[in-house]
Amino acid sequence: MSTVTTTKPAPTPDLEPTGPETPPAPERREAAWRIVTAREITVKLRDRGFIVSTLVTLALIIGAVGLQVYLASTMGKISVAAVGTESTQLIKQAEILADQAGQDVTITLRAEDSAAQVRDAVRSGDVEAGLVRTDQGWTLLGNTDRDDTAATWIGAAVQAAALEANATAQGTSLDALTQGATLQHTLLSPGDTPRSVVRTATFFFGFLFYLAAILLGTSLATSIVEEKQNRVVEIIASSVRLRDLLIGKIVGSTTLALAQMLAFTAAAAIGLVAAGESKTLSQVTAGLGWFLVYYVVGIVVLACVFAAAGAIASRSEDIQSTTTPVTAITAIVFIAGISASGAAQTILSFVPLASTITMPTRIVAGDTTWWEPAASLAVSVAAAALIILASERIYRRALMQTGGKLSFRQALKLTD
Repeated sequence: MSTVTTTKPAPTPDLEPTGPETPPAPERREAAWRIVTAREITVKLRDRGFIVSTLVTLALIIGAVGLQVYLASTMGKISVAAVGTESTQLIKQAEILADQAGQDVTITLRAEDSAAQVRDAVRSGDVEAGLVRTDQGWTLLGNTDRDDTAATWIGAAVQAAALEANATAQGTSLDALTQGATLQHTLLSPGDTPRSVVRTATFFFGFLFYLAAILLGTSLATSIVEEKQNRVVEIIASSVRLRDLLIGKIVGSTTLALAQMLAFTAAAAIGLVAAGESKTLSQVTAGLGWFLVYYVVGIVVLACVFAAAGAIASRSEDIQSTTTPVTAITAIVFIAGISASGAAQTILSFVPLASTITMPTRIVAGDTTWWEPAASLAVSVAAAALIILASERIYRRALMQTGGKLSFRQALKLTD
């Protein structure tokens, strides 16, 4: 008799359910936005467009500062060809008059033996101007244009010499003849920041904010719609909450934008020191610090809005139409921020986004009290919270919709 043996099948291990229905563990949810942030930063740092735009902007800033250094080193420095000791005395007198007027003017004399040699030196470009004596008096020579510095101060020296000679001929003195003819210059607010510095700071704040907002915002919206169009976002959404995905993208974009801005401001600061404008740097430092704070708030808001604009698009071709309203608002903020003055500037300094430009400008100008920047920033943060909540809702509801381009209003009406 044969016996039949039976074996029990080995128990299969319990498998954890998989798929989008399985909620991720709490620790994975907390780390999800950090992973997205790291991915966003890594992708941007490898993006040629991002690197090129950053380097081009740095080159523009350094070039502008370099041009300023060059102009500062050459401004007020001229060379003049002349003949004889009388012309030498006139040129020395011209420097004295410029110094008395508070102007930094240096005139280098090139002595020649004849008026013909003076003309040759001017024609060849070896000197900026030439000074010769004729039967009608002194003549200042130029090659193709007139040197205003030479014309102003050598002309003043010629007039002073003529007045002194005429006064002596009339039996009087130059001091008696010119008594009461000197114009005194007094500054009523010598400790305040000059208006020229304020205007430069205003344009600097506005230009950098507008440039960063457009470049990073458009890039963010484009990456979102590409992920949506290629169905990549559906794979990501199976393991990462859409809210975490948005937070990661915003934090990554804001971090890069702040790093860019720190590099730009550092380049400008180094350039000011190199140009010998340390006083100007100290005058704008407080406003620059507040600008960076406002800048972070403004970039977060715009990044959220641009992300929502990318989510409501269904194809890359829709990006221009969905981001146009945001781009238009940014342009209006830029124009209003750099052109406003007086009461309009004061009002705009409490308006979200516009305050990113106008409040730091007022701080540089010294037109604020201690509580105004803090109050303005609080208004901006409160408005930013509302805008971020609305943008997050649009992003979350529109990101998975692939039927066609949506409007912001339609996206708000969608259900989760």
